[in-house]
Amino acid sequence: MKKYIVSFAALCAILALSSCTNNEPEVQAVRLDRNSLELVKGESVQLKASVVPEQEADFVWFSEDEEYVKVDPAGVVTAVGLKRADPASMEATPVKVYAKYRNGADECEVTVLPLMAQKIEILGEELVKIKQGESVTFDVKHYPEDADIKVVTWSTDYAVVAKVNKVTGVVTGMEPGFATIKASYSDKIYDVVTVHVEPK
Repeated sequence: MKKYIVSFAALCAILALSSCTNNEPEVQAVRLDRNSLELVKGESVQLKASVVPEQEADFVWFSEDEEYVKVDPAGVVTAVGLKRADPASMEATPVKVYAKYRNGADECEVTVLPLMAQKIEILGEELVKIKQGESVTFDVKHYPEDADIKVVTWSTDYAVVAKVNKVTGVVTGMEPGFATIKASYSDKIYDVVTVHVEPK
């Protein structure tokens, strides 16, 4: 008889707890204000989440791959790095970010775009002297240094004096005189160096 009374008391307690829990409206859906984002590496955006039916909610935020996209407890998404299925390609693979509350969740696909260099600098002196027939290789530094796209095109204003390989930046002295060597990242982002070719 005592076992029955204890079991009945436990049942009453469980029902009481259930009735308290059922006072909260059932979550039909979680909704994000955006389901896709494109961010440049280093950029951050605030995502906003809501619940259907409308109610106060303490969302749990998480990313499927924090190496490339992070999200903080307030829903601020930050692009960390460019995720690529093919390392040789600049095509980005989206990373999903989730907002979860109770039995509901929603997701946003975040695509991290390549960070382009904002400035380039040809390393070394502004005036470089070489002899006829000699070659020199120029290197460039990109700013910011973690830029994803770093390909520059090399050119010369006077190929008779100094020719340059447009891909490698190797300059060869042809005839005595001066030539301006240019490293271009775009029409607005470039740097130049002067080459003085001296006679043998």
